[in-house]
Amino acid sequence: MSLLNRLRQSALEATPAIRKVGLWMAAHPLHAISLTADEIADQARASQSAVNRFATHAGFAGFVELRAALAAELQDAQEPIAKLRQQAEVQSSHPLASAQSGLLQAAGELDLQVLEQCAQRLLQARHVYTIGLGMSHYFAGFAASAFMPYVQDATHLSEGGGTEQILRRMSRLGKGDVVLAITVPRYSMDIVTLARFARECGATVVALTDAASSPLVGAADKVLLAPARHSVLSHSYVSVQAVIEALLERVVRLNPQAAAITTKLIDTVLPHLQVRVPGRD
Repeated sequence: MSLLNRLRQSALEATPAIRKVGLWMAAHPLHAISLTADEIADQARASQSAVNRFATHAGFAGFVELRAALAAELQDAQEPIAKLRQQAEVQSSHPLASAQSGLLQAAGELDLQVLEQCAQRLLQARHVYTIGLGMSHYFAGFAASAFMPYVQDATHLSEGGGTEQILRRMSRLGKGDVVLAITVPRYSMDIVTLARFARECGATVVALTDAASSPLVGAADKVLLAPARHSVLSHSYVSVQAVIEALLERVVRLNPQAAAITTKLIDTVLPHLQVRVPGRD
């Protein structure tokens, strides 16, 4: 259980006098780690002793220990704030510098053998599913749409309705299916849980995440890395998009019917598009 969930649970089990301290800290964690016990007492409309009693109730020696543990857990969440403060003190780099750095790192870390194996799994799959929450939701949707013409079937599982609806759509998962699961910092633990469920159902799970230390790695059969660091933003998705396109390229190259599929796709779509004629504005 995460510390934030532990605080919420402890608050619900606490006496009314200290419950409001726990609820306030759980609702304002980044604010809480920057305040003293007196200041939190003022914010929560409680006493300083209530703050210390809640810390003890939550399993800590005192407030100082609770605040230190909370600060450690929220280190990743604080990183974007720290970056902004640092950037205010230094000359800004080229706007695309972080994207360029991420792409170079992704190219260096991309395991071409694993990429090939993943592409083969997608081509052989009975059904390809993609999942992602938060911003990763949009990249999961892009992946499903991009793969669709070149694999037997592709579905974006997280297209709407939240985790409950994703699980309903996953109810028919089985051997021969492939799930592409996407998450980068700050990681969605729901995606990790869904990936584990997919493996339990017999599906092959391909993880697209930022690093070998990602919690999604342990729930996957194959892992593709897309470094997500950014000098200002909490994380970057440029490498995620690039790795999806690299995987798509391998799928297309390995599909012997790719030329015929692409021709049919163009014939179907072209009448509905405006085609730019060379030499005309």
